[in-house]
Amino acid sequence: MSVRSVLGGRTPAAISSLASPFTLRQSAPMASKFTRLHSTAIRPSQCAAPKVVFRHARVPQSSLNRPAIRTQSTSASGKDEAKLDWNSFFKLRASRRRYSLASSIGTCLVSTTIGVQLLSSQDLESLGAQVMGLDPFVVLGLATAACGAVGWLAGPVVGEGAWGLVYRRFKPSVATKEKEFFDRIRRFRVDPSTNSIANPVPDYYGEKINSVQGYRQWLKDQRAYNRKRRNFIA
Repeated sequence: MSVRSVLGGRTPAAISSLASPFTLRQSAPMASKFTRLHSTAIRPSQCAAPKVVFRHARVPQSSLNRPAIRTQSTSASGKDEAKLDWNSFFKLRASRRRYSLASSIGTCLVSTTIGVQLLSSQDLESLGAQVMGLDPFVVLGLATAACGAVGWLAGPVVGEGAWGLVYRRFKPSVATKEKEFFDRIRRFRVDPSTNSIANPVPDYYGEKINSVQGYRQWLKDQRAYNRKRRNFIA
């Protein structure tokens, strides 16, 4: 008996009833699997996206301006600083001494004048004579000399300050050259431990050097001192 003859006399409802057990048996396990997968799967809406918080560090405005300020200051100082040769250095050094001397004379006169006025108004000479037992004129003279000495000692400070204002462009270069100059003096000067009346130390601090020729003469004097010292010891 063929399948066509068996199914030929049956209705579509009977055919569907025959096929339904097979479909149910096959679809039931698959449906349970899909149900499990659907239940265990994580929905995208259920996934909480991680919150990333960006915190911007606050940088003070002053720190941002520092490199520019330093660059500008270094460039300005490099432009303002003038290069000096040794002859120009000695000329500026001599001018600074003249400023100090002139200011010492001026401050000495001013302090002496102020001191005399104070002494004459306060009658301190009689008090000093009573305390120390000296003549009032001697006390007045000593007090006046003390006032002048104070002004004389304060003069170089005032003079160097005025010189620095006038030659402020050359001040850094002069300081650099002066350090190098004193290093040379310290290196080539003689040992003063063997000083004697017959062989005195020639300008130990190099204060009399006012030019390049003066420095060369100073070196010759140092060598002559050492040569004389060796001959005297021998």
